[in-house]
Amino acid sequence: MSKKIALFTPFNPVTGGGGTIFRSLIPQLEGAEVHWFYLAESKADIPGATLLGSPVLGGAFVGDALNSARIFVTRKHPMVLEYARKIMEWEPEVVWVNAMNEGLLMGMMLRQLGANKLHVSVHDDPAGLANKSRRYRHLAGFMDRSNRALLQIASSVDVVSEPMKRYYSQRYGVTAGVVYRYLGPFSVSATSAATEPTILVGHVGSAYSAPEVRAFLAALRSLERTDGVRFKVLTFGQSPVFMAAQEEFPGLIDGAGDVPELEVVKRLRQCVFVYSMYSFNRRHRIFRETSQPTKMSTYLMAARPILAHCPEGSSTIEMMTRFKLGACVTSMGQDALINGILRVVEFNLEIANVQAAIDCYCGKKNIDYLEECFGLMQASVDSVSR
Repeated sequence: MSKKIALFTPFNPVTGGGGTIFRSLIPQLEGAEVHWFYLAESKADIPGATLLGSPVLGGAFVGDALNSARIFVTRKHPMVLEYARKIMEWEPEVVWVNAMNEGLLMGMMLRQLGANKLHVSVHDDPAGLANKSRRYRHLAGFMDRSNRALLQIASSVDVVSEPMKRYYSQRYGVTAGVVYRYLGPFSVSATSAATEPTILVGHVGSAYSAPEVRAFLAALRSLERTDGVRFKVLTFGQSPVFMAAQEEFPGLIDGAGDVPELEVVKRLRQCVFVYSMYSFNRRHRIFRETSQPTKMSTYLMAARPILAHCPEGSSTIEMMTRFKLGACVTSMGQDALINGILRVVEFNLEIANVQAAIDCYCGKKNIDYLEECFGLMQASVDSVSR
């Protein structure tokens, strides 16, 4: 008999990096019946999921300020409690929450309503995420305390990167496993970039900060003027930063919008390199040092050299240097960016290194850890013994 697991996320299952990670994991959990409860403005076309209602956070400033105070300061909110009761009506044996926004309070309320086993997934540190926002920056301390309270009552925890695991161990005394996106027995093969005169550069998803992107694009334009080459940056998904930059850098950016991932991977394989960045803003330090962009898994599937533009200590650099996946630029200076672009254009990416990175970050150990946390391994053994 399958174990009933209720997953809660404060976002639509079909959007964002978090949704991608959860969608990759759920079908692999042998012996589990996972029902996904979520908050969104519209219903997702996905089986085994229930739209609880609209998000509590967001919207008009005054109302959002009041709701934010209730969720992160007093830790009481009637709507979150109502949503929690709906989840408990399903009678789950395990509740699984995403530690983001309403998820911080949801986990605590599910415990209060009698949930025996609580598992918490952290994809972005809540306080680190708040520090990137103008609206929620003043709540970062309260989010940090709420996150600490949630983690301390959790039966088990997973985080998205080794740097976050180390950070949570030091800051909260929490022992967590690392769970990233699962790609299955995925095998990469050698690819060659397009031979056309224009050098194609790929980027997937959101860009976290405008100054870094503008500096990168300015370096590309500078090389066009001095070296007589042509660049075209292909962007996939929704990135307001790149959209805003189109006027400043005419002809340099080709926004493809939302495209199925397999098609994205196919088109990225025509690129000479792909681009990933983190903000250099000091307030964003925890975010860049602990998170792990989901776009990195897409880049690994495409097997193209990566140009990482981010400060020293960023989580991406750890992945890049461990498996020799491309070039890192740890400065906002134009000379450093130009040199980095020249290095990555000539970079010889070893397919064996890409495969090793996929096996390490996106392999079966992600599933094994969750099955252990949920008690699925023991349930499977008991079923066989009977």
